Amino acid sequence: MFSTIYFALSSGLAQKNRLPAYAAAMLDGASERGYCLVDDVLERPSHKLDDADVARLVAVADASLLLGYEQDAEEMYRRAQKTIVGDDDRLRIMSCRNTGWQLMMRDRYAATAKCFARIVQDEAASPAEVLEALIASAMVQHQVGRQRDADDALVQAAELADMHEEPGWRLVIALLAREFDVQLRIRTATTLSDHAFWSSAHVTRAQSAGDRAEVTRKLTETTVLMSPMPALLAQRHEYLEQLAALARGERIAAAPLFDAISRPQHFRGAGQAFLAKLDIVLAGLAGGLDDVADSVLAKISRAEADTGTRRCNFDYLYCVSKIAVWRGNPTEALKLYASYASEALRCLRSETPGLGAIQSPASRALPADDVSARLPAKYRRAYRYIIENLDRADLNTREIASQIDVTERALQLAFKRSIGMSPGALIRKLRLEGIRNDLLNDERMQGSIFDTASRWGVKSRSALAKGYRREFNESPSETIHR
Repeated sequence: MFSTIYFALSSGLAQKNRLPAYAAAMLDGASERGYCLVDDVLERPSHKLDDADVARLVAVADASLLLGYEQDAEEMYRRAQKTIVGDDDRLRIMSCRNTGWQLMMRDRYAATAKCFARIVQDEAASPAEVLEALIASAMVQHQVGRQRDADDALVQAAELADMHEEPGWRLVIALLAREFDVQLRIRTATTLSDHAFWSSAHVTRAQSAGDRAEVTRKLTETTVLMSPMPALLAQRHEYLEQLAALARGERIAAAPLFDAISRPQHFRGAGQAFLAKLDIVLAGLAGGLDDVADSVLAKISRAEADTGTRRCNFDYLYCVSKIAVWRGNPTEALKLYASYASEALRCLRSETPGLGAIQSPASRALPADDVSARLPAKYRRAYRYIIENLDRADLNTREIASQIDVTERALQLAFKRSIGMSPGALIRKLRLEGIRNDLLNDERMQGSIFDTASRWGVKSRSALAKGYRREFNESPSETIHR
């Protein structure tokens, strides 16, 4: 699925008031033009940047990420965050947002989900920031086969968008709902019943066909209008309708889709042309047009395939195995299908977010952790030390700093600039989150609330009560009796 499409639309809408020319370019799908409209900020020395330049730095980073320049994007995001002084709320939310999109482009879905969930749950986040986070969260849940959760996130976003002054948000949500509908119909078609990842996800998380259709109808039906309609929105709607027609076996739909992938300007950056071809192959297979699927698969170059067969991109492996069967090569097909099944299973195990198992403090220090992803490499060691010692009530900033040979001040500054909170605040937050997760788990260890808190290094009853209510707007006992 094209996360880049919705990232571009979200970036444009988020910057519409501050950078209208940039926003217009992004909403038209012109990332290169958008970049050129804001890249003048790169010529200014850091000491001369002010608050107004933060938006331009984020815009440059967004456009760079869309164009496939990931290292440049990461550097610009860091510059933007360093420019924010004295506003921890803004820094914390921006850090989650910027890291979340970078992780999504790398198919790191579990960590992406954590980044955007933090924004949704953050009372300091603006409605537009929450809308962007909900849209991103819906895409993550869809990509790992959790469609009910994806729909729930979109419904929540639609309710918020209906009250927002910017109509574009509601139109993006309607487009994404249609995207989900088309992509699911293709991947769960009878002719693709051996697509194990999607067929199993459809069975285990399924709503009834009527419920799913009703959700889609509510999300796609809207009276909201934009004049003129952003070109990227209109193009994507047209593309989805052609894709749906091909999946129904309508051969006439192949010609405009072939025309689209023959013009590279339609699909620029971040492997978009590869994903478009993959969409068409799957739609052709779903519609029983195996010859169409074969001809499009042949258009995928080796370079595109090498780039595209990254983490969790098992659709490509599935397609080549299906085409091998159609070409009369069962031995090769079986080998390819085994690779597909292995990759699909790996993705399910490593990238499905929010499974809710009991976690010891040490088990939380995983590569998929969103906090670790937002810190500079050197300070990830400090974060891992925090995780490994979270159950110790005497854990302090001086000890953590000494572990990586920096001063306490350097440690404090690095954490605040990267994640918008000090090491001490992070320790309190992680402990409270761990306590809450254990209290919500039906299979948690027996004992009192304070016993649970003690296992996470909280030894003060008053600190537990005050901190827990401040973080979650309820008491620990209220959590248990939900």
